[in-house]
Amino acid sequence: MPTTCDPPRSNLAFTGFLPLAWQELPTLPEPDELQHQEKINLHILHILFALDIHAGDYGDDPITLTSASELRRLDFKISLLLEMVGQLLAGQQAIPPERALTLTINQVSWRTDAAPAANVTLRLELYCNFSYPRPLILYADIDEIVSIENDFQIKATLHQPGAPLQEALERYIFLQHRRAIANQRGNSQR
Repeated sequence: MPTTCDPPRSNLAFTGFLPLAWQELPTLPEPDELQHQEKINLHILHILFALDIHAGDYGDDPITLTSASELRRLDFKISLLLEMVGQLLAGQQAIPPERALTLTINQVSWRTDAAPAANVTLRLELYCNFSYPRPLILYADIDEIVSIENDFQIKATLHQPGAPLQEALERYIFLQHRRAIANQRGNSQR
């Protein structure tokens, strides 16, 4: 049975565009199935973290700089290969459309043109990286559906995962948040 944790106190949020699909469920899956899905999600997040590792700063040592340059070159080639394979896989899968969304460790909200039923449990498929097109499967309960012009803003509370997945999801959100800040700083300096 999955362990329940106190909700984290993190205020970090990822706001951006990611492919997201959902399915309405009559009930939450059995605890064994939830635990199995948590292991799969944890594995996916660890792979995504490994894909994000890049060669860093190695100082002024010429030998180290040569090695670092070679590592960056290899990293670029591997990233390019993974991106190409990911695009091939994504082309063979029915990846849902990207949606404007906000993800925190406790909630997810997104805009859509067709709202799910109110007060239902959802099975969410969230694709975090096109280079590795396997979705995180998360479960959530709808809290709020707001009509905005021709769209709907959906707000749902995530079912709290076990501690390892909770930490990995928080790390993912932190890395995406940090990347967004770095991109904003880079764009404002140009």
